[in-house]
Amino acid sequence: MGLYFVRIGSLGDLFVAQADAAFCRNDRVIARTYRGIELAQIVSPCRSREAATTVQILRKTTHQDELLLRRLERHKRDAVEACQAALAEAGSSAVLLEVDQVFDGETLVMHFLGNVDPVAERITRDVTERYESIVRTKHFAKLLRDGCGPDCGTENGSGCGTGGGCEGCASAVGCLVKSATPYQDRVNEF
Repeated sequence: MGLYFVRIGSLGDLFVAQADAAFCRNDRVIARTYRGIELAQIVSPCRSREAATTVQILRKTTHQDELLLRRLERHKRDAVEACQAALAEAGSSAVLLEVDQVFDGETLVMHFLGNVDPVAERITRDVTERYESIVRTKHFAKLLRDGCGPDCGTENGSGCGTGGGCEGCASAVGCLVKSATPYQDRVNEF
């Protein structure tokens, strides 16, 4: 087991992460954080064995993850533009700097410069709800909830037939989070 410094989020916050595999600088990985399952980038190994870890690296991103991330990024951009336009139209003084999205597609974290007035709070809540309704398609939510089939991600599971087992499966994140109660509780049932 190794420790790594990882960069997470649009503001580039650094965390110490625990991993069960070896990774190289700049590897993109899927990690479990206090916000859920997120994309992280390996910065370097952490030589300290006593560093407190708050992040668990689950695995390196797959081709399917990268496709999903591009889809989420497109919807996030639309949400940012809609929020900025609505803030300007309402005359709010709030300045939206950036938005982080959690890999589950259900969570947007908006970063503002300065204080957020009640108008900005209402607008961001509305934009976030619209974003989440677009991203949470039945198919995507089902993959996150159930994985690729009965007993997906368990010892009883027979795999999904992708040739690479769960590692090559587009819904591998569903397999990896089945035991993560706080995350699983947030997945909507459709």
